[in-house]
Amino acid sequence: MAAKTRVMILLSGLAIGDRLGGAERFAIELARHLDSDRFEPQICALWHYGGPAETLHVNTLAAAGIPAFLAEDYAGKLNPLSFNHSVQNILDHYRGTRVDVIHSVLPLAGLAGLLIRRPLGAKAIVRTAFSGHEWGDGPAAYLCRQIFTNWVFPLAFDAEACVSQFMVRQFDRRPGARIAGKRALFLPNAIDLKRFAGRTADPGRRREFGLSPSDFVVGCVGRLSAEKGHSVLLDAAAIVTARAPDARFLIIGDGPLQDELHKKAGRLGLGSKLLFTGPRTDVDALYGIMDLFVLPSLWEGLPTVIMESMASGVPVVATDIPGSRDLVQPGQTGWLARPGDPASLAAAILAAGADPSGRATAAQRALAEVAPRFSIEQVAAECAALYSRVIT
Repeated sequence: MAAKTRVMILLSGLAIGDRLGGAERFAIELARHLDSDRFEPQICALWHYGGPAETLHVNTLAAAGIPAFLAEDYAGKLNPLSFNHSVQNILDHYRGTRVDVIHSVLPLAGLAGLLIRRPLGAKAIVRTAFSGHEWGDGPAAYLCRQIFTNWVFPLAFDAEACVSQFMVRQFDRRPGARIAGKRALFLPNAIDLKRFAGRTADPGRRREFGLSPSDFVVGCVGRLSAEKGHSVLLDAAAIVTARAPDARFLIIGDGPLQDELHKKAGRLGLGSKLLFTGPRTDVDALYGIMDLFVLPSLWEGLPTVIMESMASGVPVVATDIPGSRDLVQPGQTGWLARPGDPASLAAAILAAGADPSGRATAAQRALAEVAPRFSIEQVAAECAALYSRVIT
């Protein structure tokens, strides 16, 4: 019998639903859904964050027989020294262990993958990119995009996958990709549809958050960071609640802008009209208390949370940006608003709120036509085919 292909899935961490989000969720779902007769996956995380979300996912992986190694305690911010410690700890832990394929998720893990490939003797290294705006904002991030995303990665990786067709076109224009004659692959983000099947409204859950059955609950799930557009959502919430007194906004997640957003909500006088839940490990169930899901992002790859909302039967308002518009067709599977425009976002929320029949139709169509295209089983099979190609 041929030996199973050992795949190291390299990611930032496992604090999913706390500090981390869709990309990391994709990574662990991929590990869980690779064909166990052919592949032996293992999760390697650069950082150990601690907390209940991380513990939950470590235990879930262990129950599936998938080992997880958390390389370095997260010290509150990233710096070259802690990154170097993380890489060295990975090398020490895996030295002498066969690794056939390294599959990295997000750019910092990609850089780590390049550093450990040769010492571990990996036959191939691939990565999945989740955003065309890798590394974030600021001068250092810009420099990293120019050096690593545009040059080093296309030259050094055996294959690069992008989660949207827009990103594929963007990545194919990179100078390093053109010189190397390499083209990016389209492998979309994906979810485990079974996690959301049959979700129904739960009045008890609404009471937990002080919500009544008559409230129109607008939910948002995501890391509280600049690209997610929560500041715009708060401005839109002020407009919406002034015109629709029964509207309540539920913001689920944590992140670096938490304090700033709390203060802004206070300045806007949103009070009981808006609730920050903080990080939750039960997000799957919380879609069931929403009447409408909103994603106000300024940029995205292919948003997992929109897929999850659709799979849960919740109608969606999103911003008209690449990635989100791949999932939401206005008038068909949801509503789109101009990014960075509170008035446009508020208008879309109010239009959806005033059209119960339209919400039901959009949710049903999205559940039947959009969500099934992003099944993790299908994408795991495509990743399996990729692994086989790059090691032969």
